[in-house]
Amino acid sequence: MKKLIYVFLSAVLAFGALSGCSTKKEEENKVSADDAQSRAVGLDDIGLYYVTPAVWAEYQGTNIIPQTVTSDGALARVIYGYISSEDAEIFAEGNEEQALEEDINDYITPICEITVAETNNFKNGKLSYIDEAYENKQELDTQGDYSYYIYSVSTDKSLLSEEDLAVYEIISSEETIQELTDSLFTKEFNPDDVKTVAESLGLSDYITFETKTLEGDDISSTCFGDYDVTLLNFWGTYALENSNEQAVLQEVYEKAQSLDKKVNVINAVVDTPDEEAEKLVKELKEEAGGKFTTIVMDETLANWATENLEGVPTTILVDSDGKIVSDQVKGAKGTDYYMELIETYLNEQ
Repeated sequence: MKKLIYVFLSAVLAFGALSGCSTKKEEENKVSADDAQSRAVGLDDIGLYYVTPAVWAEYQGTNIIPQTVTSDGALARVIYGYISSEDAEIFAEGNEEQALEEDINDYITPICEITVAETNNFKNGKLSYIDEAYENKQELDTQGDYSYYIYSVSTDKSLLSEEDLAVYEIISSEETIQELTDSLFTKEFNPDDVKTVAESLGLSDYITFETKTLEGDDISSTCFGDYDVTLLNFWGTYALENSNEQAVLQEVYEKAQSLDKKVNVINAVVDTPDEEAEKLVKELKEEAGGKFTTIVMDETLANWATENLEGVPTTILVDSDGKIVSDQVKGAKGTDYYMELIETYLNEQ
């Protein structure tokens, strides 16, 4: 699967409401116009404007999940996917802890997506991984060096029950997608705006944060620059059973001091800031004699964890520039495992 980086695009309503005295027919038209306005989407950053299909209204906010992402070769991808009501409960408000242990994309069947990319990328095979994910593809428009395409109907519907499939066929039908396409128009845009937003989120191969330590001191990702490599461990107090690695992290921290290179250990607690969680971590860390750094989450790091981790504990290595230089290590491991991971990386430099 191609790596997705979640980006936020400025959304505005693109249609105005009618006003003034009116006949019955005009009132009907006004209701129709107001309905369209409520479904209008404007993404200024990529110069894209459209109205979502009327049949989607019943399912938006529940079963239809919108995602705006970028990935290899694509400047922006506006994806609409279908999730069953049962699976949607996993990611409902109030279930954040459970949701962090899951990847919502494992539960979603794509309905359609509008992809914005350099025109040549649609022709040179660089976006073939998107082509393979959908049954249909249609060119929409061009702005400068960039083109807009719409893809529709997932090639993999294995997640759908018979009941869900019946709904999916309606909301992804040729007529429904054509309704969306007919409403769509584009405007000139500055591609650098999108790149700046994507990069600022830190949801890539780099870890960024500006937050507090467990003890309340200011800390930012610039601290990576003081070390040749940092072992960054993500953990949550809700995953306490069989995953409390405080003692292991302290042993790694102590053993790493004897290495020729500078090594740091950071524990990021994903269910912080939270008073009760922080209190529990302080107790566990004190019991383990922990001298390593523990940080609470800021918005940027929390976004990264939500979009990139399948669960906790998960551990990665980060170099002095904040770049991730190892695969994700999933689950609790021992001191020897982490030391071998660190030493292998350092020996390869």
